[in-house]
Amino acid sequence: MPGPRLPHAVRSAAIAAAAVVISLAAIVPVRADTHSQLSSAQAKLNSLIRKVKVAQRAENAVQAQLTALAAQISEVQTKMAETQARIQQTSNQIAAAQAAINRRQGELDARAAETYEAGPASELELLLGSTSIADLTDRIELADAAARSDQDLIDALHDQQNVLRQRQTQLRQLQATLLAQQAQLEQQQSALNVKLAAAKKVFDRLAGAKRQAERLVSTLKRRAAAEARAALGRAVFFGGGGPSISGVLLTCPVRGPHGYVDDFGAPRPGHIHAGVDMQAGEGTPIVAPFPGNAVRTWDPGGGNGVMVYGALGYAYNAHLSSYGTLGSVSTGTVIGYVGATGDATGPHDHFEWHPNTIPAHPYVSPYGYSVVGTAIDPFPYLNSVC
Repeated sequence: MPGPRLPHAVRSAAIAAAAVVISLAAIVPVRADTHSQLSSAQAKLNSLIRKVKVAQRAENAVQAQLTALAAQISEVQTKMAETQARIQQTSNQIAAAQAAINRRQGELDARAAETYEAGPASELELLLGSTSIADLTDRIELADAAARSDQDLIDALHDQQNVLRQRQTQLRQLQATLLAQQAQLEQQQSALNVKLAAAKKVFDRLAGAKRQAERLVSTLKRRAAAEARAALGRAVFFGGGGPSISGVLLTCPVRGPHGYVDDFGAPRPGHIHAGVDMQAGEGTPIVAPFPGNAVRTWDPGGGNGVMVYGALGYAYNAHLSSYGTLGSVSTGTVIGYVGATGDATGPHDHFEWHPNTIPAHPYVSPYGYSVVGTAIDPFPYLNSVC
């Protein structure tokens, strides 16, 4: 049996009070100053990331030049070592030729001394010892031939020594050229070392500024998350307000107290935000927004994620603390729970909508984006069910 109906005045007052609660709940959960500071800090961080990449490329380019120069210096030093070895080898050959000359000259000097000491008797022996004129002639020719042979050998050794000295001179000239090349390369190396130090200083400065910017963004994100959680404690549900597009999402992806604003296209470290962050408490159920196939995913940025493939496209939920039902799901099936896995500063459901066909005139977010990759702004679709 139905209970007694409330008087009209009481029902009107209750409806008005509910409207006030709903209007308060629609207030953005993050204070405007925090949101503004976060956007500014994120933009500065993105700019620093780009500058750090440029500085890194510049440092790498100088380092590559130094590496190539080191290879040239090493090659010159190898040639110098080889040249020095050849100079030493030539010097040894010159010394060996001189020793041979000295030995041969010593033998000649010894024979000359013996002939001198023997005096005319030796010549007389040569004449008397001959059995005939022909024999005498042969003996004289043999003596002359021996003397000429000794002299020719000495002359040949002197010629060889002169060739070796010329080669030694050429090698020393090559050595001087290589020393000059090495000095020039070392001068270039010194200049590049200065350039590399300057490039490294720029990179270190920018990297330090980037780390500070990352800390600021992280701090502001934590503040924004805290303000969102505080707002969740004051209201049961709150949405972003604004336009609504129905017929795509059949239920709100977050089943429980939540809040969201249109942050599609907002700058993030190294990328553009391709979804809407729905702030909710840790463990709040996440459900399939339409019937389809739920597939588990994971990546360093999104952490634990679930993609739900439906007739019109697929929805992506990220940062889950744990998974629910996967595979074939119906509208409202719990597919996971709100968490902060991956690159997240607090518990929330990062929700993306990827239609099979991009609408002709997709909704444009406050950040000026309507499409990021294959995702479009899900804000007006969420407004129709959340």
